[in-house]
Amino acid sequence: MNLIPRLPLRFLFLPLALLLTATALACEQGQGDCVEVGKWDISVGVGAGVRTNPLDDGDDIPLVILPQVNYNGERFFIQNLDFGAILWQSESQQLNLLATPSYDQVFFHRWSPSNFFIDGSTLATAGKESGGKNPVVTDDEVHDRELLTPEFMPLQGRKLRDRKMAGLAGIEYSWSTALVDLQIQYLTDFTQIHSGEEARVAIAKHWQAGKHQWSASLGANWQSREVVNYYYGVTLAEADARGSYQTGSAITPLLRLDWNYELTERWDLRLLASYRELPDEISASPLINDNKVITVFVGGVYHF
Repeated sequence: MNLIPRLPLRFLFLPLALLLTATALACEQGQGDCVEVGKWDISVGVGAGVRTNPLDDGDDIPLVILPQVNYNGERFFIQNLDFGAILWQSESQQLNLLATPSYDQVFFHRWSPSNFFIDGSTLATAGKESGGKNPVVTDDEVHDRELLTPEFMPLQGRKLRDRKMAGLAGIEYSWSTALVDLQIQYLTDFTQIHSGEEARVAIAKHWQAGKHQWSASLGANWQSREVVNYYYGVTLAEADARGSYQTGSAITPLLRLDWNYELTERWDLRLLASYRELPDEISASPLINDNKVITVFVGGVYHF
């Protein structure tokens, strides 16, 4: 059962293919990673890191060079691969139109842009829906076989259909208080790759001590069955001895911690760590051999 009602948002946001964000409220110059209104902040991180790959026989993803691009305008903003248009804002709240690439293709494509620009939305999700550990074959799978593209990927001797990057667009609401920041997003696939929806919520805490800046966030990401089955479902044509697999919507929790230390006007030290707990609906897929994704990066950041 879907937790989020279906809305025809893809028709509203089709002209906004370049608009979406994981933005924060407009901020004063010099506050953390905030960008002064009308100014660009371009930096590159160089260091050592990894994103673990939960795919069966999938290689972990090295993180060595991490570019970052931020821009805050009066009504428009950019944060790496996320773009947004501000509909309404007050001193503590903001409502935006959003556009961002999907996340799950990063495990299937080493050179996905999201494996380089990892500072997009920190949102992910809480709780867990009812689901099963047992693979389920549905009537849709005969139709799925007919939709296979000629592009296939090998995985332990199997041929898998290509899991492509979808474009998501929707609405974001953020609320900043003295204690924590709240961010909520509702997104839909305007590119018609999987025609699914996602709902994201996160709570973040920021604090500073001298040249040390810390940020911790806890969140969750609800994904509709169309999203989950597009990336983690297995059709009859792809199945091995373990059989095909189809499931329902899923909720993925996320925990993230960031640390920055200002060395000079242009150089920072940075540590990033995040943990995603894959729900049963995803971890039970024959494509998956782990129930978590860990991302860690440590290095220097140069601001141009």
